[in-house]
Amino acid sequence: MRIIFFAVITLSAILNFGCGTDDNQFNKASLRKTIIDAISGDVDSNNKLQGMLTPKHIGKSDFNQLYIDSILIDDQRFFSVILEYADPTLNVFAIYDGSLNFYLLDKSLNGYLSSEFVKVGERKFVFVQERFFTKDVLSLDRLSIYEIFDGSASLIYRAISRLGKDNIESFQTIEAITDDYILTKITGVQDRRINNRIDTFYLSSATKKYSSRSDWFNNYVKQEIKDYSWLITKPQITAEFSDPKGEVKDRRYKISLDDEWGEIPRYIEDKLVKQPLKGEKFIYKSLNSSFTILSIPSGEDGEKYSPYVLSETQKGQYHIRTSAVFEIGESYLQIFEHTCGANKYFLLFQCPKSIYLEKSKFFSEIINSFKIDCF
Repeated sequence: MRIIFFAVITLSAILNFGCGTDDNQFNKASLRKTIIDAISGDVDSNNKLQGMLTPKHIGKSDFNQLYIDSILIDDQRFFSVILEYADPTLNVFAIYDGSLNFYLLDKSLNGYLSSEFVKVGERKFVFVQERFFTKDVLSLDRLSIYEIFDGSASLIYRAISRLGKDNIESFQTIEAITDDYILTKITGVQDRRINNRIDTFYLSSATKKYSSRSDWFNNYVKQEIKDYSWLITKPQITAEFSDPKGEVKDRRYKISLDDEWGEIPRYIEDKLVKQPLKGEKFIYKSLNSSFTILSIPSGEDGEKYSPYVLSETQKGQYHIRTSAVFEIGESYLQIFEHTCGANKYFLLFQCPKSIYLEKSKFFSEIINSFKIDCF
C-alpha cells in the first residue's frame, strides 16, 4: 500500500492513470520495465532514460519504491518518476513526456517521497513531498513544486510544509499560485504571531523561483528543532562540543554513555577501516572497551571504508547495516552503519573476548541508543 503524505491543498489536482495508445508512446508499465531493465544493467534501456541513472544505480534493485505517476493534458502525456532508496544519495526524481523526452532530473530529495500532478489554469505542476525525521522524533515534510513547460521543467518552489512534534502537527499549505506569487497559510503552530497567517512567496525574475522575504514557517521550524531536547533514560554524550579555539561543532548523533566513558575528540581511525575516517572515540578503561563514531563523507558508500560485508538490519528512511562479529587479536570487533537523510556514520564497537558475553546486555543497550540526525 502506498501512502500519500500531502497536507491539505486547496488546488484542484487532476490525475490520469491511463496508458498511451500510440505505438511510439510509453505507458506506465513500459516505462517501469525500462527503468528496472536499466537498473539490471541493460545498456539500451539505460540509454532511453537519458541519464536518469548513474553507475551507482546499476545492480541496486533493493529500492524502497519505484513510483510512476502520469497525466494526460491536451492529448500530451507526462510522467513523473520517483526512485527511492534507503540510501538517500541514490534517490531520483524525474519528469518525462510520453515519448520519453527528458524534462527534469532532481537528485536532492531525501526520506519517504510522494508525488502528485496538479493543474492550475493552463499551468502544469508536479508536487513532491519528502518526509523525514530529525532528532529521532521530530517529523518534517518538505514540499517541492516543479513546473512543466514546453520541452522542459524546473523547480520553482521548495519549503517545509509540516512539522510533527509531540503528537502535534503544524502546517504550511498552498492556498494559491499565480504568475507573480504563491500564497501559503500557516496553521497549528504555537506561536500566535504567525498562526493562521498568510505568507507570500514572490517569483524572482532572476532565479525563476518563488521565495518569501519573511519565511515565517521555515524559521519557526528551525527554532523548534534548535530548542528541542531528546528525552533519554540515562546520561548522554552532549550534542555539541567546543574545539580548542572555542568554536562550537555540531554533532549529528546521540549515544547514551555515562561518565565512565572517556572521550578522545577529533579522533582519526586508520587501522580498523580501509581508509582513514575522522570522528570521536569513547573508552571505558576498566573494561578495555570502546565505541568509535566516524562520519562517512556525503555521497560515499560504507563499502569504501568497511573491510567487512555489511548486511541490512533495518530498512526505510532510517537505514542500518551491520557486520558480523570478528576477532581482532584478543578482542571482538563489530561495525554498524547508520544512514538517514544526508548523514551517514559508522559505529565501531570493540571489547575483549573475556568480557563480551559477561557484559553483552550492557553493550547492547549502548549500541541500541545510538541514533543519528536525519535533518
